[in-house]
Amino acid sequence: MKVVFVPLPGISHAFHMVPLAWGLLAAGHDVTFLTGDEAIVVRDAGVPVVDPIPDVAAERRPLRSSVPQVFKRSAHLSAEELVELRTMVVRLWDNQVDAFVAAAKRLEPDLVVYDPVFNAGLVAASVLGVPAVGHGLGPARYAPEFLREHAPSAFERHGVELPERLATVDIVPESLAESGTPTWRMRFVPYGGAGIAPLWAFDPPARPRIAVTLGKVSAATVGGSRLARVVEAAHEIDAEFVLTVDEATAETLGPLPPNIRIAGWVPLATLFRTCAAVVHHGGSGSMLTACVAGIPQFVVPEGLGYEVNARAVTRRGCGFSGAAEDITAESIGRLLSEDRLRAAATDLRHEFEKLPAPADMVAELTDFPR
Repeated sequence: MKVVFVPLPGISHAFHMVPLAWGLLAAGHDVTFLTGDEAIVVRDAGVPVVDPIPDVAAERRPLRSSVPQVFKRSAHLSAEELVELRTMVVRLWDNQVDAFVAAAKRLEPDLVVYDPVFNAGLVAASVLGVPAVGHGLGPARYAPEFLREHAPSAFERHGVELPERLATVDIVPESLAESGTPTWRMRFVPYGGAGIAPLWAFDPPARPRIAVTLGKVSAATVGGSRLARVVEAAHEIDAEFVLTVDEATAETLGPLPPNIRIAGWVPLATLFRTCAAVVHHGGSGSMLTACVAGIPQFVVPEGLGYEVNARAVTRRGCGFSGAAEDITAESIGRLLSEDRLRAAATDLRHEFEKLPAPADMVAELTDFPR
């Protein structure tokens, strides 16, 4: 079977799909990723990648300047205002859909695995007359009908409606997800790109280890003030802090206390195994990797998707969220002192472990096009 994965051209969107692609490849199926811009680094996962928009990085405006509302704190917004922001999200890449559809025609897949916030996969599947499976990104749920209603122009340009055969696969247990019932649930398996794990990350620390990761976008924009507050708090906490930033960023923080380790890029799945807790920006990769590691989380979100994840963590009881000014020794200390957070995090890890692994989904996907 020929399967084409069509993630939005963003790193985390492509990375979340990798474990399922691996399962299909290991079972002997033909798998190709159809994506571009920053997401082409998914090629490091050992899967073929076709870039239908090779010039888009030089042409498009930075997303933060084109739709700044999507990247601001939204915890105070009403339900109606949040729907409007989600509408902006699904329209972001609409002008690139035609290139994806043209490439998909040449690839001739039997099945399209699409990104639930990117309508290119849905449109391509409809044009080709093949089934489509939406691959979840985390707690947030975007129904295909939402994309058809709020990002309609690509469907109209190609004269199609939603594919006749549709399914969805979530990568979180029911207790963490927004309302709605997927066709299948699948275990989240962390993939963060190619890299080398340091040996110290495997060693049990002498005192509690707290990871601090702000993701690529947040670290480059609003990360400085947050990191500075972590450094200030670290003076008062008997714990080892691991900051996943490079040396250039670390130099901007001034003198560091001896309980801070500058780690650069470290595979989060490896790092979190020996951590007692994590402070992060709310990205799905960081949040879900902490969930499967079973550690409490302090989420400091900046933007719609991150806010959704922060609310999910708080609702589930395995962590809490706040603004940059809430990063204090007292708030970080809660991660180590509140037993209810650790108990909830442990329970959630067990829920993830009970879900089918990506390799177990291959039979379902193989049968779906028939």
